[in-house]
Amino acid sequence: MLLKTILPVTGPLVLCLAACPLFSQQFSAEMVREKPAGVPASKVAVSGEKMRFEINGKQPTIAIIDLKQESGYMILPDNKSYSRMPGGHLSTAMPFFHPTDPENACPAWDAFVGKPGSCSKVGDATVDNRDAVKYKGVARNGDTGFAYVDRKLDFVTKWESDRSVVSFQNIAEGPQASSLFTIPSGLQETDSLGAHQQNAGKSTKRPKAAPAARPASPPPPPPTQGTPQN
Repeated sequence: MLLKTILPVTGPLVLCLAACPLFSQQFSAEMVREKPAGVPASKVAVSGEKMRFEINGKQPTIAIIDLKQESGYMILPDNKSYSRMPGGHLSTAMPFFHPTDPENACPAWDAFVGKPGSCSKVGDATVDNRDAVKYKGVARNGDTGFAYVDRKLDFVTKWESDRSVVSFQNIAEGPQASSLFTIPSGLQETDSLGAHQQNAGKSTKRPKAAPAARPASPPPPPPTQGTPQN
């Protein structure tokens, strides 16, 4: 459901690329979706401009985002394949933006969503026992909610709205292995995210796709029968 949200990750997440500066912090965390229920937690790793989301659902899925290159990939390890993530599949509800000043994040948020004046500062908050600043505003999908900017990471670590509650938990600062942000050797590229999902467990000889549009967030894990989707 990161595909429809990064989150509604793998359902719920949005990344600020052009409007916000790259962040240099390195950390790992678990991305937990409290609402709606039924979405597996994702492991998250961040190193400079690169992010990795690992979803251990029925079919393990990995999403790698390069903020500098504005590109992304979805990897299906069990299928030994990967595909570029089309921008149309990446709109999400969680606004992951990186303000230059956590105490004054509204300019970055407004620029990201393209709605000046839509953001307002609420005040001090705590996420995962870490100091944060709470803001009220809108996501790109129009949802009104609250974003929490970590004072040390200068990054959104929680988003909550009527339809979605997503947060980073067990945040651990520290170097992340470079191998986490590269496509493993021996994998075959499929021509699209749709083909990637449809051919899970099958081999494919489709031609490579053209570079994808700027990713807005990590994609959700392939839906399982009986799991609600946004």
